[in-house]
Amino acid sequence: MKLLDIIIDEMQSLFRGKCSIFLLLLGIPIAYSLVFGCAYSNGVIKYVPTVIYDQDQTVASRSLTQAYIDSERFNVIRQVTTQEEMEQALQDNNALVAITIPLKFSQSIKLGESSAVLVTTNSTNVMFANAVISANNEIGQTFSAAISQKLLESSNQLPAAALKAAVPVRMGVRIINNPTTSYTNFMLAGLGANGLQIGILLVAGTVLVKEYSNLARWHNTSSAAIIIGKLLPHWWSATAIFLFFIGVITIVFGVPFRSNIASVFFLGSAFTFIVTNISFFFSVIAKDEVSALQAPLLYIMPGLLFSGLSWPSIAMNQFAQIFSALLPLTYLADTLRELLLSGYSPILLKNILIMYSVGSIFCLASIFIFSRRRNPKTARQRGQ
Repeated sequence: MKLLDIIIDEMQSLFRGKCSIFLLLLGIPIAYSLVFGCAYSNGVIKYVPTVIYDQDQTVASRSLTQAYIDSERFNVIRQVTTQEEMEQALQDNNALVAITIPLKFSQSIKLGESSAVLVTTNSTNVMFANAVISANNEIGQTFSAAISQKLLESSNQLPAAALKAAVPVRMGVRIINNPTTSYTNFMLAGLGANGLQIGILLVAGTVLVKEYSNLARWHNTSSAAIIIGKLLPHWWSATAIFLFFIGVITIVFGVPFRSNIASVFFLGSAFTFIVTNISFFFSVIAKDEVSALQAPLLYIMPGLLFSGLSWPSIAMNQFAQIFSALLPLTYLADTLRELLLSGYSPILLKNILIMYSVGSIFCLASIFIFSRRRNPKTARQRGQ
């Protein structure tokens, strides 16, 4: 068979039947995008269950309580009257945050003394703790500035002068690229790409191992033509699906798309190229279809943890960084996120070259191993 015939035959096999292999390849990344997109649809963590223990019960303490009630980050479910009630609410997980306003809170403010408000948060999930700390700092700074301004105004200072005296140093914060700190923008593209690589492994992982039992039809065809002829349809299909799921997350879930389409295309094509070739490599060395799927899945699955998608590589230990360098998702996740959110990635070309180079090495290795295993003499030696 000629190379073109193999490509056409493999394309037909991808779309053959009512439940085609292509639909499986398409379905997994789209399902990942939709499921996780719905899970992260709020973008940021809001309405964390909160109880408030106001020991002071003054105008100042009630004003602070109202600030927490008005904040989207907190959902004040109850105002308790004892320390025991507050502790019980945290222990039963009815509340994840407890705000304790101390006795003489108002009096301390009027006397110009500091008064500490205690925020207790359940950090079983660190995302809640981070959201609470950030929102609490914002409320505390705003409330303190307002109180200080009122105190200074009461001493006959004008409002503008009172504000400058109350807040002599103003700390500005400018968040670029993801100003809303949206978790959807932060994670969704990488999660969809992880779903795509799993789909590629499930579809392409058994393609070549099945051919060992059907070598008669390839007797006049080179191993290179067989591998490349089967590779191209899977690679092209996976790249098209990559672009499709990027469209889904940007249109359906509003993930920004600030890059040009060419950069995203070449990055995606490099990613699907290396993952498809890794799948083919495991397929040519496997003894059967089951092992052809098990081995690559064990290799690919840690990608979410070690790729830098959720935990930055600079914060990993040396072993984790070495293992991360062996995973295809490492060269896509951060780069894709930078392209979508800021429109530019300084490591785009480097990562594209790495993925194409390593993918080509796996392709050559697959051709060599397939050629050796289909050789009748080699096959007899393996059987002895």
